[in-house]
Amino acid sequence: MLKYMIMSKQKEIPICFATDDNYVPFLAIAVASLLDNASANNFYRIFVLITELKQENIDRIKKLETENSSIEFISLAKEMDKIKDMFHLRDYYSKETYYRIFIPNLFPQYKKVLYLDCDITVVGDISELYGTHIHGFYVGAAVEEVMQTYDVFGNYVEKADGINREDYFNAGILLINCRRWRKKHIAENFVDLLNRYKFRVVQDEDYLNVLCKGHVRKVSLGWNKTSYKNENFDDKDLRLIHYKINWRPWKYKNVLYEEYFWKYAKMTDFYDQLVEMRDSRTPADEEKDKLLMQNLEKMAEEDANDPNNYHNSQGELTLVSNIFEQIKKVRKIKKLVNVKAYKIKTIKTIKKIKKITKTFSGK
Repeated sequence: MLKYMIMSKQKEIPICFATDDNYVPFLAIAVASLLDNASANNFYRIFVLITELKQENIDRIKKLETENSSIEFISLAKEMDKIKDMFHLRDYYSKETYYRIFIPNLFPQYKKVLYLDCDITVVGDISELYGTHIHGFYVGAAVEEVMQTYDVFGNYVEKADGINREDYFNAGILLINCRRWRKKHIAENFVDLLNRYKFRVVQDEDYLNVLCKGHVRKVSLGWNKTSYKNENFDDKDLRLIHYKINWRPWKYKNVLYEEYFWKYAKMTDFYDQLVEMRDSRTPADEEKDKLLMQNLEKMAEEDANDPNNYHNSQGELTLVSNIFEQIKKVRKIKKLVNVKAYKIKTIKTIKKIKKITKTFSGK
């Protein structure tokens, strides 16, 4: 009851994560760090999008709630079942990776929403990022540092996606302009493109970059800093660390900024598990990581030089030939992106808050 009263007086910051049971330990660290750096002037409303999750893990995340935050779990199992066969998955990707695409349609009550990957540590107040002006843009996002550091990937996005490497953004930290997103039918366009063209290298990130091209508000790299050294980056601007690919402290020792990761790991139920995860790795695991990177580089080079890549073909070569099948798929996505179930729940919550506030104000 006290939390409802506090929430009614504070600015609400809506934040979405998406996870499965495998990523819950990292979600815990992301949430713990975010809330440890949160301002008392705001209420941080965290939504965790899931297919299914063990109750034990839900309880362990809920323990991280503070006086000025809430954590809610929303299952999209029934909705995503309608289009589950459309998703392209590989390596550590899961279907939850794609949930960010549908956030604006799932939360029609919000003008903008933050989406955050789980493999992060927040060291600044995330409300500062939320306050970024994105009127007229689809998203606010930082550049993908990897595309600028590794020429093979920079070459890939320019030749395969048709996007300058300096404009290609990382899709793990997004400030989404929900109104603009819905108005421009980004979710529907995403599923249409998913049917027409298959990106192999960065998958969800490639789709979002081509769909949002020319409509991205660049934010400081400090809000999405990869955990490796960049001579052009000043650590005084560090606000959020993104542990990508093989630069992950639960895999290797001496990863840049690992002290923040372990600091917040100790605030969760997963510290011992994560230490064990790192220390139990074998040379075979490390070799597997090297092969993963080599395969990514190989795919990037192949797709960059493919005459039928997205940039050269615009996906036309893989159009669905059966028009009736295409219509059925469009109907599927229309059912998904127009989900209103959560809106109803939110309206009830708002009414409850207003009722409680009115009661305690004596009016």
